[in-house]
Amino acid sequence: MIHGSKDEVVPVKYSRKVLNLFQKANKKLIIIKNGDHSLSSKRNLKKIILELNKIVSNII
Repeated sequence: MIHGSKDEVVPVKYSRKVLNLFQKANKKLIIIKNGDHSLSSKRNLKKIILELNKIVSNII
């Protein structure tokens, strides 16, 4: 799960709560420093792409 540290719409604590529901799942919380709710800046999008590439490379 990817979440912005400065998200004012959905606080990071809710991502933590959701992930805690899945005790046996392989999961990871990535908090993007100074990221807002949309995470749409070029810097944030690059970070998201980097993390998605890591996930995909572990599947293949």
